[in-house]
Amino acid sequence: MIFFLLMAMAALSAAGQVSPKTAELGWLELPSFSEDPEHFFVSHYTDEYWGKQRNYSLFWDQNRLIPIWVAYPLNQKLIGKGPRSGAWQYDKFMATKKQPNLKRTYQMGSVEGYIRGHLCPSNDRLKTGMNEQTFYFTNMAPQDPYLNGGLWAWLEEYVQQLAISACNAWVVTGCIDTDYSNWVTDVTGKHIAVPEAFFKAVLLYWPADSNGGERYEAHAWIVENRSYGFSGFEQKASALEVSIDELEAIIDLDLFPNLVRLVGAAAAEVVEAGK
Repeated sequence: MIFFLLMAMAALSAAGQVSPKTAELGWLELPSFSEDPEHFFVSHYTDEYWGKQRNYSLFWDQNRLIPIWVAYPLNQKLIGKGPRSGAWQYDKFMATKKQPNLKRTYQMGSVEGYIRGHLCPSNDRLKTGMNEQTFYFTNMAPQDPYLNGGLWAWLEEYVQQLAISACNAWVVTGCIDTDYSNWVTDVTGKHIAVPEAFFKAVLLYWPADSNGGERYEAHAWIVENRSYGFSGFEQKASALEVSIDELEAIIDLDLFPNLVRLVGAAAAEVVEAGK
């Protein structure tokens, strides 16, 4: 595992440069990024009862046909209530030729048996319009089915509960892919990279109250794209937790650059060094 994590730094370096757009938008969930011919940034919005609302943003690798990361705010209001739509569809804000066709799950390739894994979870967006957008093909990556229904599902639920316990939260989930050696295809035969691992980072916020001033807290995990069994997920996730600083060093991304603008460099350093 150590070898591929070190290699991941070079593989993701194209996405690690600072973008003025991150600062311009000011959203806490956005990592720094730099658009180029191989990478494409898009944000999705819906009108859900209280007006225009951002759903999630993503940074798309147009060669490997997987998202480098997907980022989104998370709180009880955004989660909402409703059924899973199952509305598998092309991303309406990106050319279809730049996307895989995932109406059916991944086909055979150099490896097989992977399924469509959400990066922004369907269960984090249960209002109809927002949930349908989580089924865009650009929000998917090939994932081991036992990871998807096991440790990863547990981690998604854990992060959601952390967000609900706080006043607000911002999440970044991404793929770690060091080369193009493992791949599957879509129904048309397009090659899609199979990530060696996934990462998830969450920034939590509590406002000032009678117990003290406002505070931020962050957590992050690196999870290999394989089965972790069927039990003991809390202990396994704990063993996989890293600090934001440690994760940033591995993936060569500045994950929460807008936090510095709110709390200053010294306070941001404390948040990113903890876990």
